[in-house]
Amino acid sequence: MVDIEVVNPGTPVAGPYSPGVKVGNLLFVSGQVSKPGTTDIKEQTRSVLDNIKKIVEAAGGSLSNIVKTTVFLTNFKDFGKMNRVYKQFFEDNGVSEKFPARSTVEVSNLVVEGLIIEIDAIAAL
Repeated sequence: MVDIEVVNPGTPVAGPYSPGVKVGNLLFVSGQVSKPGTTDIKEQTRSVLDNIKKIVEAAGGSLSNIVKTTVFLTNFKDFGKMNRVYKQFFEDNGVSEKFPARSTVEVSNLVVEGLIIEIDAIAAL
C-alpha cells in the first residue's frame, strides 16, 4: 500500500483540495495563486512562488527538489516579466543551474477575478 500524506504549511485552503500531496518521494503541489489585490505580474509571480516554496519546505524539501512546474497565464504578453521573476526567484534561492522542467500555457481565466498567474509543481524529495 502506498503512503499518501497531505502537506499543508498552515495556509488556509479555499476549496476541497490539499496544497500538497506526498506519495513516496514525490510531492505534488496544487496550483498556487497570489492573494487578490494586485494585478502586477511580477508581484503575483513572486507571491505564487513563495507559496510553492513554503509547501515544498513543509514536506522537508527545498526549491532545488522541484523537477517540474506548469505556469498558467491569462495573458501571454506577461511571459517575459513572469520569466524574469521566475528565473531570479530560483537563482536567489540557490537553484541556478538546474531549473525545473516547465510548461507555460495561456488560459482564459483563473479561479478568482484579477488573478493572472497560477503555478503548480512536482518535487522529488
